[in-house]
Amino acid sequence: MAAVAGAATVALRCLTFPAARRNHAGMTDTGKWNFVDHFGADPQGLIDAAALLQHAVTTICDAGGGTLVIPPGRYRMHSTGTVVPDSGNLTVIAHGAHIFRSDTSTIDTLWGGGFSHDGYNGASNISIHGGLWDGGAGNPRPLDMFAFCSAENILYADLVVENIPDWHAIEFHGIRNGTARNCVFRRFKATTSTRFFSEAIEVQEAPDGTHSSGIVVDGCTADGYGALVGTHTATFPGRFHDGLRVVNNRITNAKNYAVRAHNWRHAVIANNIIEDCNSGIQVQVDPAAQYRSWFWSQTEDIIIAHNVLTHTGLQQQPGQGPRYATIGVYGMADTPMENVVVTGNIIRDWASANGIALQYVHEGVVTGNVVKYSQGGDGTAILFTSCSGGTATGNNIRYAGSGVVGAEVSAGNRISLR
Repeated sequence: MAAVAGAATVALRCLTFPAARRNHAGMTDTGKWNFVDHFGADPQGLIDAAALLQHAVTTICDAGGGTLVIPPGRYRMHSTGTVVPDSGNLTVIAHGAHIFRSDTSTIDTLWGGGFSHDGYNGASNISIHGGLWDGGAGNPRPLDMFAFCSAENILYADLVVENIPDWHAIEFHGIRNGTARNCVFRRFKATTSTRFFSEAIEVQEAPDGTHSSGIVVDGCTADGYGALVGTHTATFPGRFHDGLRVVNNRITNAKNYAVRAHNWRHAVIANNIIEDCNSGIQVQVDPAAQYRSWFWSQTEDIIIAHNVLTHTGLQQQPGQGPRYATIGVYGMADTPMENVVVTGNIIRDWASANGIALQYVHEGVVTGNVVKYSQGGDGTAILFTSCSGGTATGNNIRYAGSGVVGAEVSAGNRISLR
């Protein structure tokens, strides 16, 4: 066992602010522990290690911070989930470790915050690096792998999450400054037909209505989820998630939308590869969040740029037809969107009614996109509905039923219809 520990590349750090050497979110290293040597975890995966992980995390954080080395191996998690104390300041580095739920577990593996918090005062400054985090190949019971709520400075990097039944790999609930970078999400399992929409990364408000802000999803890969990242419910009218970036990702076989941005503002969705998905990118004011016209400024400043979307809607989710648009931006009559730019995207081989659609958008700009090969040749390439100040310029449209419809300014578009 000591030999295995000596080869470890896996570490778990609890961090505090005062020391000089700083890393993610201003945190600092103060010590080191070994999950096997100091806490007795079984690296063969035969004995439940969940209670030991809880003990290790609590011990380290209560001691004011440190590093827990988890040697490469298999670690079975069954009896409990691990709750990070409100003091937070915890980093998990798990390269080479396989952490797996048993086939009868319905408990989140690592989580913090919850219904007793407000604002961003839950377990914060959490950083998780590496590892294969496994929901259980034969587990039919819904679970999240990671879920933090009402907190700030949450980072996931270079890890793999697989075999999640029904729910999500990562939940950002009322999180300020949350990042998922270079992560892989695969083998999602919808055990009921109604859960086809589940995102690998869910962005939601906290139970007290605190919104998420500064969320970054960068360089990740997702296959077979409902979406890579998105928001699918809105409980609090007039609350919008702010300052989100979804960039440089690859999304395949999404059953719903590749990116589902409900109630986002000041957001960038750019440089993503989206292939063989039911639909592409949806930005929308959720009807449940509809408020009053003075919230106009809450739904502004969206950039959708330089994404490549191919073969969307051609393989439909059972019971779900092709979506209204491959890239769709939808405000509402009394909660319109403002300042939306859709530029430099490539849409090829699409089965939705429209390639790009804007509805209830003020001063939307659609420019420099390539929209080709509507399935059946009867789709509208670019559609503005109930918009004011809509501009479509310099787009290349080929083999569609209609070119540009509803724009106040349409110039320099190259259009070749079927």
